[in-house]
Amino acid sequence: VLNCYDYIGQLDNHYAISLYQETLDEYCEPEIIQSQDTQHYLCDFEDLTHPLITDAVPNDLSINQNILLTGSNASGKSTFMKAVALNLILAQSIETATASQFKYVPGLVFTSMANADDVLSGDSYFMAELKSIRRLFNISTDKQIYCFIDEIFKGTNTTERIAASESVLTYLNNIPNYYVLAATHDIELSSLLSPSFINYHFNESIKNDSIDFDFKIKPGKANTRNAIELLRLTQFPNDIYKRAKQQVENQ
Repeated sequence: VLNCYDYIGQLDNHYAISLYQETLDEYCEPEIIQSQDTQHYLCDFEDLTHPLITDAVPNDLSINQNILLTGSNASGKSTFMKAVALNLILAQSIETATASQFKYVPGLVFTSMANADDVLSGDSYFMAELKSIRRLFNISTDKQIYCFIDEIFKGTNTTERIAASESVLTYLNNIPNYYVLAATHDIELSSLLSPSFINYHFNESIKNDSIDFDFKIKPGKANTRNAIELLRLTQFPNDIYKRAKQQVENQ
């Protein structure tokens, strides 16, 4: 009888996965990378998309080194990180990836994203960040560990944020079997973390009083900023826009 229940459960599981795959615009069966020598990537994919976004923009990337991801607000950094993390989980759980090709070294996925303050526990936003990142340090396993950190330490002042971020990311870089993909608005970290972290970015273009994003990942550090222009495009008083722009130009 138990064997019968087990068989029915397997059928139901496979049926559910097949139905899910039918809802996807594109998917593939991921391929496990057996070796971790220097000739292989930890994760290599083509046309990767976020599984919950309709008409998502696909991206290609071969990952064999820690990445520092920079870029403007709403340019696609967080969505891309979540897409990679989710597909690593989907690949290892239901052997499905929302990509045309997905190869990976199996491992554990840890994230520090979408942190929030907590009135009931008395934690500020920054304290929530600290707790979220602190738990990444002492993970007891011999498996590959993938760490995704979004807008690291954005809850504190610029000077201490950059110093703490550089120190934490350098520490994680030195732990064996750890891979880190971190996003930040602090361009200064691009130089401070080189060559341990390779730089990638997302950017935007502003034309005819509108801002356009292509949501494509590109090598190198971010070369555009949009916060001041967004003041103008969202119709803040012109004096505010001009003063802010002038201060940036004088720095």
